[in-house]
Amino acid sequence: DLMHKFTTELVKDYDKIVIENLSVKGMLMSHVASKGVHRSMFGKFKQILTYKCDWYGKELILANKLYPSTQRCA
Repeated sequence: DLMHKFTTELVKDYDKIVIENLSVKGMLMSHVASKGVHRSMFGKFKQILTYKCDWYGKELILANKLYPSTQRCA
């Protein structure tokens, strides 16, 4: 219920939404992070957000996971 409310609020407030296109299946293969990734429901969030953006006529942009969106300090 919380995820549906959050995604609806995002779609109603913004015309364009950008999320990173994560390889959830690849992250689940790693035993170190699999439980945390599974609990965080990245895949379900993306699925719900995609559906709602289509429903409300908003644009969802999937940023490439290799795009250098953050910079590291020297």
